[in-house]
Amino acid sequence: MINKRIIFALLYSKGFYHLSRNFRLQKVGDYEWLEKNYNFHENCENIDELAFILVTRDPSKEEVLKFLKDIEKIRKKIFSPVMIGGSLRNFENVKKFFDNGADKILINTMSLNKEFINKISDIYGHQSISLNIDYKFVNEKKKNMTFFECGRISSGLDVESHINKLSETNFGELILHSIDKDGTGNGYDIKVIENFEKKINKPLLLMGGAGKSDHMVDALKNESIDGIISANIFNFIGDGLKISRETAVKQKINVAKLV
Repeated sequence: MINKRIIFALLYSKGFYHLSRNFRLQKVGDYEWLEKNYNFHENCENIDELAFILVTRDPSKEEVLKFLKDIEKIRKKIFSPVMIGGSLRNFENVKKFFDNGADKILINTMSLNKEFINKISDIYGHQSISLNIDYKFVNEKKKNMTFFECGRISSGLDVESHINKLSETNFGELILHSIDKDGTGNGYDIKVIENFEKKINKPLLLMGGAGKSDHMVDALKNESIDGIISANIFNFIGDGLKISRETAVKQKINVAKLV
């Protein structure tokens, strides 16, 4: 049985790392700030993967290169597997991300481009691709609808329809990221999978809403959820991630024990 995973994400834009609330960014500091305030080696022992996500809308080539250089500085201090995402609309950036240490890449806007995803899978393997679906509840539709481009552009699909369109796409795992829950600290949107969880034949992760360790543990208890992602910097700086793992182990949830 594969262990469930606890993943932390760093959100990067224009040389700085950010907090996000409903996809509105709040700058918190640059690499030097992280270096001063984070104990990367120690804190990364509490997670299974570290994700770096470029959240700038339409980043320049220069920003992509700066993003990758900052990742390289951090990677020298950690041993966790690395996921890199953002601005993956062409194969040039996909190759750059893998060449710069990505164990996995995170794709959102191009998730419905079957040919693009399958080309990546043919070269790097399907296990190296995480597809991310950003969604929020739309009153007019009375449904959770999915969005591209950092939540700006509607796909015109509800979550279930979006997932159905991925049936012939070769990827490793699916991430559902709630825009409504993002940064609120009110807990994950576990209910989103109730109507179609049995139809998903890929590992499923949730993102958006983790404010404390109880939220992470509650999500990990669900048999259909294979992992959680938190981008709340205070979970990382504090002991939220460590407590989450220790509590999950005590409750016999299938997560790896700390070394």
